[in-house]
Amino acid sequence: MSFFPLTGMLVQEPRFTTDIQRSKRTAGFTFVETIVAIGVLGIFFAAIAFILQQVLQNIGESRVRTTALALAQQKMELIRNLPYNSIGTIGGIPQGSISPTEEVTINNQSFTVTTSIIYIDDPFDEEVPADLINTDYKRARIQVTWSGAYPSLTPVTFVTNIVPKGVETIVGGGTLYIRVFDSNGQAVSGASVKVDNTTIDPQIHMDTLTNSNGLVVLPGAPACVTCYQITVTKQNYSTDKTYSTSEVDNPTQPLATIIEGSLTQLSFAIDLVSNVTIYSYGSREAGFPPIAAVDFTLRGSKTIGYNTTDDPVYKYAFSTNTGGGVVNIPSLEWDTYTLDFTNSGHVLTGANPMSPFSLSAATSLTILMSAVPKGNTSLLVGVKDAAQQPQATASIQLSNSTFTYIATKSAGATGSADFGQAFFGNLTSTSYDIKVTLSGYQEATSSVTITTNQQEIMTLNLAP
Repeated sequence: MSFFPLTGMLVQEPRFTTDIQRSKRTAGFTFVETIVAIGVLGIFFAAIAFILQQVLQNIGESRVRTTALALAQQKMELIRNLPYNSIGTIGGIPQGSISPTEEVTINNQSFTVTTSIIYIDDPFDEEVPADLINTDYKRARIQVTWSGAYPSLTPVTFVTNIVPKGVETIVGGGTLYIRVFDSNGQAVSGASVKVDNTTIDPQIHMDTLTNSNGLVVLPGAPACVTCYQITVTKQNYSTDKTYSTSEVDNPTQPLATIIEGSLTQLSFAIDLVSNVTIYSYGSREAGFPPIAAVDFTLRGSKTIGYNTTDDPVYKYAFSTNTGGGVVNIPSLEWDTYTLDFTNSGHVLTGANPMSPFSLSAATSLTILMSAVPKGNTSLLVGVKDAAQQPQATASIQLSNSTFTYIATKSAGATGSADFGQAFFGNLTSTSYDIKVTLSGYQEATSSVTITTNQQEIMTLNLAP
């Protein structure tokens, strides 16, 4: 028997092994194909379902909108068939029998129908105030909105002008001309204007919006004296209004008066509201430790009138405390505000920014204030330059030559709760001299009589 060495020999694998591997590869490829096919079918059916859903959505929306269109058309035809003098809304200007807001249900679908009817002063024959007869014709506006499964993303709106049979109508009353502007004197469009008059019969209760020029012009308003309550606001804006004598004894903006055949002009100022966050700390000498429950009143400078003793009535005066050491006061109108400690158990020893401080529209302001338990008499001296900027490290001397009192303190450092200020406590009720010095500035002097807890602002001018 002969044996051959294995080295260099070509050995062929059995054929059945190759067939098994090919079979495995073929089976694996088929499984991937199946997964892909299922995925494609899933996308296809999802697309079909989405298209079907959109079709049903469009059909539903179309049916509801068609009903809303018919409802608006029906309401408009009703208005057109009324006598001209009867075309108006309940509580509106002009007045009539049409409800300004109405809920209608058709086939279990609820609709809100809003109707607005106003006089129009056509520029063809000049406009108010040159045009004394400015109730030229009426404009009716009908808007239909709805909710439910197919809500009104775009309301149905009809607008039409209704002209009297004659060349021009002559109706009683005067014209209410309302202008709305912001803190920069710019017109505010889309502001909500609410007009109420409860002294006439029928009463007037209407809501409207300012146009692109910030105006609302209402010709044909019934004449009466101090009888129109007007309130103006807008979402996220402040509010301005007229005031009755039951709200303010002597209001600066009383209820409006309409004189027959005359123009009554009123202006209102509103703007985006702001918020203030106030932190309370102890004295500089104690290292400004956080302190809680400091009572104070935040008071604006705007007034709405005077009381019976001729004292001003402020539009905003809010009493609060700092709770655990901080308080947030939202929805504040642009104004100059004062931290008032008159009724507090503490006295203000500094504030950053300095009190009083200005608050602009649409801003958030953080205030650091320091306070100590109140004594009978004290003086808080603030130092500013000609541009009204606080000046840190200025030397402030308080003296009285009669009883040889003299005290010198440095104005608080930048960023501190008493930035640009110094507090002198436990003073004797008498007159004092104040002297302020700072390198690069002229010396500033003043005198003050101390009778309670007081504040004084010193202004430095640049040295020549």
